[in-house]
Amino acid sequence: MKPSPGALVATLALSLAVWAYFYVSPGTPLDASETAVVVGVCAVVVFLARRAWVRLRGARGDRGPSA
Repeated sequence: MKPSPGALVATLALSLAVWAYFYVSPGTPLDASETAVVVGVCAVVVFLARRAWVRLRGARGDRGPSA
């Protein structure tokens, strides 16, 4: 399944926000392997959020015509 452009943008924005948080916090910034884990976790979060959104919208649409 090909990810939508919106999901890619959301994943990149969320990963950048998490990366920036760790960059400015005290301690060492994330290295390359930790950054890859952050991007992967953000991708899973976006995927699950999108799936839940579709499920909620589908459940709301199954009630039949509203008019």
